[in-house]
Amino acid sequence: MSHKRLLYLDQIKAVIVGLVIALHVPVAFFPTGWSGVRIPIEGIVGEGFIGFFNWYIYAINSFIMPMMFLISGYFVPRSVHKKGVVQYLKNRLIRLGIPFIFGLFIVNNISLLIGRLSPSSPLEFLSLSDIPFNRIGVLWFLLVLFVFDLIYCAWVKLRGDHYLVDTDIPLPTMRSWVISAVVLGFIEVAMSTQTDLWAFLRSTPLNGLGFQGMHVFTYAFLFFIGCKASFHHWFERIDPHLVIKWFRLSMFLLLSQFGFSMVLLNMTLTFNTDIFKNPASLILFGQFIYPAIAWGVLSYLIMWFQRHEDCFGQWLSVAGSNSYGAYVIHPMVLVLVLMAVGFIGLNPWLTALNAMVLTTLFSFGFAGLLRRFPVVARIL
Repeated sequence: MSHKRLLYLDQIKAVIVGLVIALHVPVAFFPTGWSGVRIPIEGIVGEGFIGFFNWYIYAINSFIMPMMFLISGYFVPRSVHKKGVVQYLKNRLIRLGIPFIFGLFIVNNISLLIGRLSPSSPLEFLSLSDIPFNRIGVLWFLLVLFVFDLIYCAWVKLRGDHYLVDTDIPLPTMRSWVISAVVLGFIEVAMSTQTDLWAFLRSTPLNGLGFQGMHVFTYAFLFFIGCKASFHHWFERIDPHLVIKWFRLSMFLLLSQFGFSMVLLNMTLTFNTDIFKNPASLILFGQFIYPAIAWGVLSYLIMWFQRHEDCFGQWLSVAGSNSYGAYVIHPMVLVLVLMAVGFIGLNPWLTALNAMVLTTLFSFGFAGLLRRFPVVARIL
């Protein structure tokens, strides 16, 4: 059972980190660009390009980071029980701290210096002292994950380490999931209205939290649900009927959000209104349904990979083992790929697709090469 659990969860991690990379590629077409690389699209593609990728980023982000926190939480109780709180936290400081420092000072800063050399870079005319160095970017995940680790370890210290698998505890019912989705949906809406806070964070070294901080309560909930699931093997006992119902709801909500976005875009172009530029009601609705979308997609991915893990053999699970390294280094890999394929005259749609594929392959490949060194494999 243990081997099987690790196999399909590693496969999910590989897919999720691949989607993280795919999520970041379109950012290069937006005004701010990606780490100094900005690919001009004015006069080449219409407003539908940005409209689609706005929805695309929302759709993928609605479940990739929730899944990363859910899986991370699933392994914590057993690891704390095996190593003890002090040794566990020491190991986490190494496994999270060293990649964090490397990513912050090496990957992120070099990415900016390279991106600054690209044509039409937003950083082109900035002096070195004005370039936003030492920003955490995607490393916010490591920071928040360590905070959640600390909270769990504090709970273990207060309550005692009583880790014991008890499969007699039933899975949460539909009612429980509906209540959690609604409550967290309202919290998401309340957090998203703190626009001044998120704008401020985006201008600081904690810029990654300015983009993801409004979801932190949902992420915390899923991390600790992952911890709870470890005690009762909930992943292995998942209810397929409940999963299918939630997944259908998630797809309906995502497609509805896409339809609303396209209607608003069409209204903007047809009636020359600014409703698409400032669709406050659509944004708040999107934040409210964020947890409901996550519940369905997460549970379906877990169920699907449990049933089909043998279809992929070991290669996808090996990619999952390399996924942590790929996550840390992909910002710089993406900059290099964008500079290689973004300014050679390709249609922006093809540029985006090529960048997604190439960045994913190179990030996982390079991470795999790094993990051939035992000292690196113990960290990444």
